[in-house]
Amino acid sequence: MTPRRLAGLLVIAWLAACSRDAGPAQDTAPVPARRATAGDRILAFAPTGAEAVLEIDLARLRRNPAVGPLVRAVTASQLARPDLIGAADLLVFVSYRIGESDAGQLVFAAGAEVERLPAARVLDPDLVAIGPPGLLDRVDLVRAGAEPALSTDRALLRVRALAMPERAQGASLRMSARLGFEGRLSLARRLELDAVPAWLSVWADVADDLAAVALLGGEGAGEAKDLARAVERVRNRLARSGPTRRLGLARTVASTEVKVRGNEVRTVLVVGPQRLERLVGRVLARLTAPPAEEQQAPPSGTGPTQ
Repeated sequence: MTPRRLAGLLVIAWLAACSRDAGPAQDTAPVPARRATAGDRILAFAPTGAEAVLEIDLARLRRNPAVGPLVRAVTASQLARPDLIGAADLLVFVSYRIGESDAGQLVFAAGAEVERLPAARVLDPDLVAIGPPGLLDRVDLVRAGAEPALSTDRALLRVRALAMPERAQGASLRMSARLGFEGRLSLARRLELDAVPAWLSVWADVADDLAAVALLGGEGAGEAKDLARAVERVRNRLARSGPTRRLGLARTVASTEVKVRGNEVRTVLVVGPQRLERLVGRVLARLTAPPAEEQQAPPSGTGPTQ
């Protein structure tokens, strides 16, 4: 990066900082110790100030004996975006100012083939970032040491760690969010809910079974019961949905417990090995089945004759 470009980026960052209200004081709460996962690397490149982070370790999922065949089939099919999911081993989506008019998102993709992705800014030989020019310029500032990285945001790091069990060896998916007023309002409208969390922590992984933990918190203890009722409505809606019933997961989803602990709501979903095997088999069968018109078409030369 040339000195002139760095100076220009510093001016952009200074103007952006002046245009925003001062944020809350630095969070000094301890960050629970957890085993590092693939997305940790990305936190050192993403600018601070994010409201939500979604991390998907595609390489871990592809290697897994239980779901690997399904994940490899899906990421190689036209159901996915071959230019992104097909090329990446790791995807991290970092969202800023959710619900605001200037909301934006960075997508970080890691893998041996990600450099060929269109509109990607190369950060390392196996790592690129995709997003609006303003956010990509902030990534350059982080790399130059002129702006703090998301890895210094202790408040978000603490939320990120909460859902992951202490003894977990890794994660296939992690999601963390600390939402402002506009972000909560946007989420409430999208999900048609009366109560939405101020923060959210999700962890999921697959061994021979699938386990997922979600923690949601409000701004006070009084919000937890409202959040629990909102989660239960979403759970029941999902259990009754057609796709859930067709996959044979309706009973599993409907029986997922929602517990209130202080100002937090905790829910845990476990899909056992046999049910997971059946689920993977059903989805693979649907993916590999020929289109309906091909199934109905008579073989060549065997049509009706006059």
